[in-house]
Order: sequence, then C-alpha cells, then structure tokens
Amino acid sequence: MTNSCEKGRSMIEMLGVLAIVGVLSVGGIAGYSKAMGKYKANQLLNQVAELTMNIRTLYFHQNEFTGLNEQVLMRAGLVPYTMMSAPVSASNIIHIMGGKIRVFPSKGKYGKEDAFEIYADKLSKEACINIATTDWGADPASGFISLYIGMSDAEIDAPQMENISAPNHQNPALGIYTTGTHEHAIPLSPPEALTACACSSNNCIAGMKYQ
Repeated sequence: MTNSCEKGRSMIEMLGVLAIVGVLSVGGIAGYSKAMGKYKANQLLNQVAELTMNIRTLYFHQNEFTGLNEQVLMRAGLVPYTMMSAPVSASNIIHIMGGKIRVFPSKGKYGKEDAFEIYADKLSKEACINIATTDWGADPASGFISLYIGMSDAEIDAPQMENISAPNHQNPALGIYTTGTHEHAIPLSPPEALTACACSSNNCIAGMKYQ
C-alpha cells in the first residue's frame, strides 16, 4: 500500500522560501539604512546648534572671537563627550557622521574678528540638504549671517566666508548663501538645495557664520 502523504519540502519550495527571505532581508536593511541616515542628519543639526549656542555663550561678554578654536571649546567643557575623538589629546571634535567640526574666528561687519564660522565635513547628501533647507534664523538676535555649502576630500582649514557680512554679499557660485528676501535666500528650497549639495560619497561640507 502506497502512502500518499509526502513528508518534507521539495528543493524548489526551499529555494522559493530562501528567495522570499532574501528579498525581505534586503528591504529591511534598506529601510534601516534610510531611517538611520535621516536620524544622523537630524542629530547633526542638533550637534551644530548646541556647539553654536555654547560658543556664543562662552564669548557673550567679549567683543571679538579672537583665539576661538576646537581646543578652547574642549578645555571649557563645552563639547559633549560623545563628540570628542580618542585620544582626547587629539583635540578633534567629531560629529555623528564621523567627520570633523572646525571653528574659526571671522571678520564681521566692523572688520574685526567679531564673528565666527563653524564647519562640518564628510556629510552625506541628505545631511547637506537638511542643513541647506533649515531656517537658522533671520532676525539679528540669532546672530546668523551666512551659509556655506561645498564639497571636498580635503579638510576645511580656514574660514570661507570672511568677506560676508550682509545679505547682498551672497555668492551662490562659491556656495555662499545669506538670509533675506532676495533670490537664493536661506533656507533654500528643496530644488535649490539639491543643486547646491552636488556631492556624493559623504564629501559634502557645510558651514555657518555667526556674529
């Protein structure tokens, strides 16, 4: 007597199951990567905003930002431990995407070092667009003057916006944008941000100037 009940699975069925599992895994990984990229882009904004506020607080009673650098911020205890490189003696400030944060004194409208610039390198395109479309403050109380968007495999080692102190000084061709009601004013529209952030492979650079 032949038993009509078959046990186990055929090779074709097993391959089908493996294919489905593979597709679901790839989809899950892609979804996780996208969510993580968005999270890091948002966290970068928070880190830059926190450091900017700390710089303005540290120099609140000063007329100039002369001498400002990453080491000063670290010695003053104004850099979160999670943003310090190892060893700490390296005095590098590292943002959530693994790039460096650089800060420089900069010339303001009075021709003195009464402004500062803060930069983040090795940014993803998504993070760059996030920064370009963010309203960093148009009122004088915010202190915000201009935004720099660029790309490079080299580290920023000098301020890029020293000659910018007014809205009409913006120069989109050099990646420099200012607030106001003029063309290309910050925050940039999504299409403008896509054009400005013409970078890939995490080589975007963004910088803000404050007074």
